[in-house]
Amino acid sequence: MDESGSFDPDVGSSRYYVICLVLHDQASDISEAVERLGGALAAMGLDHDHCIHAGPLIRREREYANFLREDRRRILGRMMSFIRKADFSYACFALDKKFLSGDTALHDILLQQLVRFLVENANDFNSYAHLKIYYDDGQPEVKSLLREAFAMYASRTEFVGEVHPENYRLFQAADTLCTLELMRLKLKSGERLSRSEFEFFNGIQNLNRNYFKPIDQKRHR
Repeated sequence: MDESGSFDPDVGSSRYYVICLVLHDQASDISEAVERLGGALAAMGLDHDHCIHAGPLIRREREYANFLREDRRRILGRMMSFIRKADFSYACFALDKKFLSGDTALHDILLQQLVRFLVENANDFNSYAHLKIYYDDGQPEVKSLLREAFAMYASRTEFVGEVHPENYRLFQAADTLCTLELMRLKLKSGERLSRSEFEFFNGIQNLNRNYFKPIDQKRHR
């Protein structure tokens, strides 16, 4: 799983908050999709194990500062291909902090969303003897939130330690999904794409057709 935003209730720190859970049955082998992604990145001159960071990739930041737009699009395109082909689903939990009141509201609303999802999908989760949660501990509040939400499965839940995004393609997929869902939330709230986002995706129509529509096919149902 991954998150986007800040737990600081001040809208100025980040107006939106998004959590994406990537759900994968480890009995379903995704090694071929993982290898295909690594091979595609290597063919582009990147390391086979290059860790894809969607936000910086789109905004031409950090390790992508010297990459041409077309090359950055190709990298994200390889991740989108992985997302389409790998056997997993995802669930997104999001809110606009503009409508919150009180320091605990963000925590409480997200907890309600998570618990509601777990209850609605109880048959799925109850079918597993063991549940593993992979999170890089980027925000302590999120780990606490997950522990509360999964309390009903406490005896079967393991929080995997020392999770580093570069070691898990599904974690990188969660990062990409979070980035795209954050953009969708902004658009639904009436905001415009930034200049770098608009140019990267070549407009909203292309963003809807080639990014939002494909990830909608991966939503957990």
